[in-house]
Amino acid sequence: MVSFLQNSHSKAELIDPAVKGTLNVLKSCSKFSSIKRVIVTSSIAAILSSRKPLTPDVILDETWFSDPVTCEESKLWYMLSKTLAEEAAWKFAKENGIDMITMNPGLVIGPLLQSTTTFSVDTILNLINGTLCNL
Repeated sequence: MVSFLQNSHSKAELIDPAVKGTLNVLKSCSKFSSIKRVIVTSSIAAILSSRKPLTPDVILDETWFSDPVTCEESKLWYMLSKTLAEEAAWKFAKENGIDMITMNPGLVIGPLLQSTTTFSVDTILNLINGTLCNL
């Protein structure tokens, strides 16, 4: 697996907050009938590492996810957290009749909302400082 996808965050730091945070937002949305559709901004990490072949006839939809076993074996905790969060979101949406879609951007750039860097920022910093030169 590509080493730049591994980051310094631990499994516990990423998985529980991603899954619980996503489900908390969806639970809140399910309480209001005025909310007609929920758009979840996920990540390309949630769909990047599937063991299934990506051939020209394959359609990436809500059933296509990164393989959790591959993520676990490779210690790709960010990828695993995004995969599990999106899977949980789809399950919750279906069980609760929520009209939901996801977007899976490859890179998100903008002001940081927290004091720690994000996967996208870490990737850019690694490109700048030369630690991400062997793609």
